[in-house]
Amino acid sequence: MKTLITAILISHVAAGTIALLIGLVPMFSKKGSPLHNRTGRVYVWCMTYVAASAALLFVLQPFTIFRLFLAGIAIFSFYLSTTGWRAVKQKKMGFTTVDHWLTYGTLAVSLSMIGYGIFLVSRSVSSMSILFTFFGVLTLIFASRDVRLFGKPLEKMHWFFQHFTRMGGSYIAAFTAFLVNNNGRMLPAGTPEWVHLAGWIAPSIIGGMLIGRTVAFYKKKFAGKSDKGQGSLVIAA
Repeated sequence: MKTLITAILISHVAAGTIALLIGLVPMFSKKGSPLHNRTGRVYVWCMTYVAASAALLFVLQPFTIFRLFLAGIAIFSFYLSTTGWRAVKQKKMGFTTVDHWLTYGTLAVSLSMIGYGIFLVSRSVSSMSILFTFFGVLTLIFASRDVRLFGKPLEKMHWFFQHFTRMGGSYIAAFTAFLVNNNGRMLPAGTPEWVHLAGWIAPSIIGGMLIGRTVAFYKKKFAGKSDKGQGSLVIAA
C-alpha cells in the first residue's frame, strides 16, 4: 500500500507541475491555433488526473483536515477546467446531461466545504475554517451560476466568456494548491499565520480581478464591432 501511495503521489505532483507549465501556453498563444487547442487539451487531461489522484490519496491516506482541503481545491479546479473545455461544445449543443451531473456534483462539494468550514469554527481551527468557507463559496458561485443557466437559451458569446474565465479560474486554483503545499518551505519559520492565509487567498482575488478586466475588455470590443455594423462575430475556439 505504501508503494502504491508513493506512486500515486509522484504522478499527482508530476501532473500538477505539467499543468502549471503547459497551462501558460494556451493562455498566451494565438486563440484557436493548433498550439492553443492541443496544449489546452493536455492541460485539461492533467487537471482531470490531478483531481482523481487527489481524491484517491485522500481515501488511501490517514485523514487530515489539510488533505481534505487539497482534495476540495482539486475538485474545484477540475470543475473549472472541464466546464471551460466543454464551453466550446456548448456553442453548438448547449448544456447536456454530462454538464448537469458535473454541476450538481460540484454544487454538493461546495456546500460540504462551506458546512465543514463552519464546523471548524466550533473547533477553533480559524485558518482552515476561513479557507474551507472561502473556496466553498467560490465553488458555489460557479456551480450555482451554471444551474441557473440550465434550460435557458445561452447568449451568443456565452461559450467564449465561459471558456476563458473557467480556464483562467482553474489555473488560479491550481496555482493556489501549489502555494498551499509549499508555503511552509518558502516562508521563514515564525511567519505569522495571517501571511500564510493571505498567500492562499491572494491569487484568487488578484486573478479574479485580471479575469474581470479581460471580460470587460472583450465585451467592450464586441460591442464596438457590433455598433459599427460589422455583422456577427466569429471567434475560433
